[in-house]
Amino acid sequence: MVTIFGDFYINDTVHLQSLAVTVMDSQTGFVLYQNAQHDLMYPASVTKVLTALVVLEETDDLQQTLVFSEHSVHSLPHYASRVGMAPGDAITVYEALYGLMLPSGNDVANALAEHISGNIEDFVAHMNIRAAELGAANTRFVNPCGLPGDGQHTTAYDMALIMQEAIRHPVFNEIIASPGFLISPTESSPEGLPINNTNRLIHPDGPYYNPRVIGGKTGFTNAAQHTLVSYANQGEHSLIVSVLHAPRGATFTDTTALLDHIFSLPIETIFESANQYWEIPVMQNINGALTEIGIAVVSGQEDLRLPIPENMPAIHYQLYVPETLPSPIHVGDVVGYKTFYAGDTFVSHVELVSTNTILPQAITPSHRQESTVLTEMTSQTNTASFSFFTLTPVVILILIGMLLMLRRRKRIRQRRIAMLRRRQRQRRKLAQLQYEYTRYARLAEE
Repeated sequence: MVTIFGDFYINDTVHLQSLAVTVMDSQTGFVLYQNAQHDLMYPASVTKVLTALVVLEETDDLQQTLVFSEHSVHSLPHYASRVGMAPGDAITVYEALYGLMLPSGNDVANALAEHISGNIEDFVAHMNIRAAELGAANTRFVNPCGLPGDGQHTTAYDMALIMQEAIRHPVFNEIIASPGFLISPTESSPEGLPINNTNRLIHPDGPYYNPRVIGGKTGFTNAAQHTLVSYANQGEHSLIVSVLHAPRGATFTDTTALLDHIFSLPIETIFESANQYWEIPVMQNINGALTEIGIAVVSGQEDLRLPIPENMPAIHYQLYVPETLPSPIHVGDVVGYKTFYAGDTFVSHVELVSTNTILPQAITPSHRQESTVLTEMTSQTNTASFSFFTLTPVVILILIGMLLMLRRRKRIRQRRIAMLRRRQRQRRKLAQLQYEYTRYARLAEE
């Protein structure tokens, strides 16, 4: 588990009411401030960030039609927030995502789950597997809505991780940045259905408006109190702020206070790609001996710049680059890493990639082989003879073809192995999640 500096970074003028808080650099995942960020909390509707992420990852066409079932609408408790759909209403998945994220429609969450996985239970299992893949080790959901349920919990840190992945999707950012939206006419709403965003940080006319906030997701239940996870930007830098279990209105004021402080910190360049590079010999087996055939010039793809909190330990790094590389090497191949730490805390890593291409050299026969070939050829009739010089291009083409074929087979085999390993990991994670659920249920009975 990552060691976090926590309150050490916040000055005395910042007073927070949220019980659990994480402020994360959106690019690197570096935590700039935390308070009780690994404590288990009820999520409420910030759960829907993961619901939206799974939908976006599993849907190729957002214009697919989604039809609301009886169960998706009528299985909800009376207090649950709704968009207002009726069984049989049909909208697109794209519109449904707005209904999910803006007014926090639980009927829409159920309908999306059924549309993607066939039923809500399988969709929730998919959610939990995806959360585990993202590193959200202390998160478990029992529904796609965030409504109270036995064994459901998350942490401020886990929700920041999930948000960090969700904002990689431009459509997600477009949706959470929208103050409102009009859903197309349905059977129950023939004039269309206008919806509004419950996130008061993005409404320009409201008292909590913060122009640095791109968007986010709110939540509330009696057990969870108010929750909010936000994505914000100022200049070149972006942050994710996760605040859980706060009184009414405090999620907005706490988020603004945290942004004010973190965005005021000086930004320093930790890694400058233009000024750092490494030269690594590229080797090839030629006639039974490893031979250097070129030099790969390796560098980072982009700079690493971060806000630096007060009294932060000095940043140091570990370099992971091989002494040699096997051919072929192509532009953009990741061949190493430079990993940065502040004290014992992981900050970020930079991928080191090749900036040039070095292909295998054609392997020619030895001198003795050449003499034998020439002798045999000259002993044949003139009409059937070929010189070495006419044979060599053919040999080269055959060798290149064989190398390409072997490389393609290797890549196919690697993809198959990766797919099998991924499936095995998913099965193990699902089995572990089922075990945890059984354990929680047993403890609850006791």
